[in-house]
Parts: sequence; structure tokens; C-alpha cells
Amino acid sequence: MKKILAVLLFAVLIIGCGPKMAKQETLDTIAEARAALEAAQARIAELEAERSALEARMAELEQGIMDMNEEIDIVQDKIDTKCKKMKSTK
Repeated sequence: MKKILAVLLFAVLIIGCGPKMAKQETLDTIAEARAALEAAQARIAELEAERSALEARMAELEQGIMDMNEEIDIVQDKIDTKCKKMKSTK
């Protein structure tokens, strides 16, 4: 009798302290949070790709500026050379 009572008491303790199902409200909140997380991660990936493309475009434009500045210097040197020649011939 004592053994049966002890087993029943032990069973009640195990069942009473066992895992409980979460409320549907909590499950819905978790699902919404997961969806928001996935959307945020997708947006981060999009923005990182856009940033990479913009950085590549910026590098191209900076190179173009450097090339144009070199051309300006070359043209300016030619102008200076022509002006010196014209002054010296007068």
C-alpha cells in the first residue's frame, strides 16, 4: 500500500511539474517575432548588397575624377607651354 501511494504521489509530482504547452497567444507572438526577424534579415541583406554596389560605383567615379584631373593637368601644361612660346617669340 505504501509503495502504491508513493508511486502515485511520485506520478502526480512528475505530471504536475512536467512541461506545459504555451498559450496560443504566446505562440502567435513568437511566430510574429520570427517573421519580423526574417524580414529584418532579408532587408539587411538587401541593404548590404546595395551598399556594395554603391561603394563600387563610388570607386569608379573617384577613378574618373582622378583621370580627369590628370587630363586637366596635361592640358594646363600644354597651355602654359604654348603661352611661354608665344611670349618668347614676341
